[in-house]
Amino acid sequence: MSITTAGRSLSNDMVAVVTASQLSPILLASLSFSTPVNLWSGYGTITVGGTGYLGMGTLGTISPIAETTDLAARGITMQLSGVPTALIAVALAENYQGKECSVLFGALDASGALVSSPVTIFAGRMDVMSISDDGQNASIGMSAENKLVDFRRPREVRYTNEEQENLHPGDKGLEFVTSIQEKQIYWGNAKLSAPINDGGAEPEYTGYN
Repeated sequence: MSITTAGRSLSNDMVAVVTASQLSPILLASLSFSTPVNLWSGYGTITVGGTGYLGMGTLGTISPIAETTDLAARGITMQLSGVPTALIAVALAENYQGKECSVLFGALDASGALVSSPVTIFAGRMDVMSISDDGQNASIGMSAENKLVDFRRPREVRYTNEEQENLHPGDKGLEFVTSIQEKQIYWGNAKLSAPINDGGAEPEYTGYN
C-alpha cells in the first residue's frame, strides 16, 4: 500500500503511521547558508540521511504550506525566536538570497524514533530575512519562494560571442557577429562597385565578363 500526493510517494511505514489513530508529526527545515542550518520541530538532535538536525522545540515556526492543482508559486515564512543577540550580526552579514531551502515532513513512532524517510513538502529559495531585536529577545523571520517562481523570471539571451562562450565554452559559432553588422556584401558579380543593400539604388557595373 502506498499514498501518493502531489507526485510524492510515502513509504509503507509512513502510510501506517499517518493512518493510525495517533500521529506524532515533525517538520525539518534545511537552509543553505554558507554554514548550512538544519533544524527540526522537536528537542535534541535527530539524524536524517547522515545530516544532523537541531531541535528548536517551540522556538521555531513554519507557516502553513499550501498546494493547489495549478502551477501557482506559493511561498512560506519561517520564524525562529530566542536567537542569541551575537548571532544577529552573522545573519545580517550573510549573503543568503537565492540560496536553496527545503522543508520535510516526517513522523515519530511510539518510542520517539524516526519513521522511515521524511518526504519533501516544500523546496524553494530564501528570499527576505527580517530581524526583530528589543534588547532582550531576538527573532529572525525568513520568507522563501517556491521554485516555481523561476518560471516568472525573464531569461535574457543575446546573440553575441560573449553570451555563446558563457553558455558553451569554446563554441565559436557567433565569433563574427559583431564584425558583419556593418559589412558591405556584393552578391553575384565581384566587379560591382556598390552593395546591393544600398537603399534600392541600381548597382553600377564597371565592366562585363
